[in-house]
Amino acid sequence: MRLVDNLRKAEEKGVMRIRRGVDRAREEWADVERRIRQRMRIYPHKQKAAAAGVGRINLDQDVPEPSSDEPRKPIISIRGQDMNR
Repeated sequence: MRLVDNLRKAEEKGVMRIRRGVDRAREEWADVERRIRQRMRIYPHKQKAAAAGVGRINLDQDVPEPSSDEPRKPIISIRGQDMNR
């Protein structure tokens, strides 16, 4: 009978380990999902500040306008770095 009891206990331990692993995976996924949702949120106070012109920069003074006969070239970026053509 002792052998049967030992096998039963070992099986129960295995089941408990699997359950704990599944619970841990669910908690980690919930945390990841929460972080993704947090980054995707749109905060209205930031939009209002942008619309009100907080930190307004006048770019027209610093950037020369291209002549009309010159075709516009696309900006090519790779991993956030602008590439010269």
